[in-house]
Amino acid sequence: MAWIPKHKLAALQQEKDALQANLLELKGYFENRDKEKNKYFASISSLLTGNEISDMFNSIDRAKLKEVYEGCGPAFGIINKIARAVGDCFTYLELQNISTGDYVEKHWILDLLRRPNDRYNCRRFGVAWAVTRLTYGDAFTYAPPKLGKNYGECDEMYLLPGHHIKIEKGGYRNPLKGIAVTGGSKEELIEPREFFESFAFNLDDTSFFGFSPLIAAALYLSIIDRGMRREDASLKNGGPASIITPAKDNMGVMPKDKDAVEEEFNKRENVGKTHAFRVPIEVHEIGSKSVDLGILDSHKEAVTALCFAYDIPVDLYYGQAKYENAKEAKKALFENNAIPLANEFAADLLAHFGLDQEFTLTVNTDLIDVLKDDAADVLDNLAKMHASLNELREANGYDPRPEPWADLPMLPMAIQFGGEGITDINESEEEEEGAEA
Repeated sequence: MAWIPKHKLAALQQEKDALQANLLELKGYFENRDKEKNKYFASISSLLTGNEISDMFNSIDRAKLKEVYEGCGPAFGIINKIARAVGDCFTYLELQNISTGDYVEKHWILDLLRRPNDRYNCRRFGVAWAVTRLTYGDAFTYAPPKLGKNYGECDEMYLLPGHHIKIEKGGYRNPLKGIAVTGGSKEELIEPREFFESFAFNLDDTSFFGFSPLIAAALYLSIIDRGMRREDASLKNGGPASIITPAKDNMGVMPKDKDAVEEEFNKRENVGKTHAFRVPIEVHEIGSKSVDLGILDSHKEAVTALCFAYDIPVDLYYGQAKYENAKEAKKALFENNAIPLANEFAADLLAHFGLDQEFTLTVNTDLIDVLKDDAADVLDNLAKMHASLNELREANGYDPRPEPWADLPMLPMAIQFGGEGITDINESEEEEEGAEA
């Protein structure tokens, strides 16, 4: 019997471990847990079998959400404004070691972020991820870990098209079996260890998809759509549609000829043309004018509601705020949307690769210009604190002065600190002499 060299045994063991890892889900519902004792999964087992293609929200499917993003200007504008800010925040993500507190400059996860794949850089990937997450309420990122030498690492990741995602359920013992991308010639099952999902909470506990803000704002989006269609039709017709009829009690037209005259008046080929009639006529408008319907007001209210659904200041959409209000609105965009979304992706990325117990990956908010304090305000506050010259120079980005006096507080002549040898100007000379005796 021949002996197997140790290095070959180690290689075989490593390959065995890699194959065993394929049987485990590194994210989501773990197969190595005892599902038979999970009474919650058992109670909804009939709903956790088969495929889930779209959300069950009044027939609004994921393809419809894509159409809303592409066809509704306000929705497109709001989502893209947030997404661009999220893309900026992706470039400010920093990796920190939990145990030491040190920031890590070199790690494969940082290389993955800097260049997710051949087509996308960090910022562009962040924008695309945010557009997907904000449109569908979830974003599926394909990031398969390596096998072999660099086992568990990853050097490329891709966004999966949200409207082509089909979730395959496996029953209550393994609720999330995997996903597949529809529309191609062959649907390959992508296992949970190869992707991770970022999502907004969904009240429907039988759905693995997130909840899209567009669904919550569906009524207002309908108002925007119908209002714009009505405005477009009015512009094409030069106003509300009208019907022309002979004037009442007009003896110039016999009753038997009235229908023929009305038909001649209202022929399609006569629309927009000028005609001379030998008899008096009446014009009857069909419907109301846009002003009477309040379309513009309804449109503004709908846009305001859409901004509220995405938690962004409406001033960012209309751009009518003063400078200070606009600045605060931009700060709110980053604080309420961009930073939390970027941190959400970063947390999901670390958890997917099992690094969340060792590292944190968060946005360095000190690098975001709009969140920085105004230079004039900083200097004013330092002056009120009687800061030293070197403190003022540091706040302005200058090197400190070497002289000792540059580190002393700059006090006006009228200000002094208490201590021995300090004379109270309100104390009389007699009191001073008595105190000395």
